[in-house]
Amino acid sequence: MTRHRIFPASQLKPGLATIIVTLPGRTIRSRAVMVQYHGHGTVQVAFQCGEILCLSSRSMIGCIEPEKTSRRAAAGRKVAP
Repeated sequence: MTRHRIFPASQLKPGLATIIVTLPGRTIRSRAVMVQYHGHGTVQVAFQCGEILCLSSRSMIGCIEPEKTSRRAAAGRKVAP
């Protein structure tokens, strides 16, 4: 099962997740290495690829996370024929 979440850009944190941003004429697929929150309602994100974007702190970001399963739980699961 896959878990879907949507959260505001103001809650974005740097990490290992790949972020995909589609812009007119190009697409960025990279990790956020630095996130700065500015008092006037913007979030500045620096990506590993070298791109820097400013987002509204109200912009919504979608996150898709695969469910973590243990080997023991997966081994005991029966598959339908």
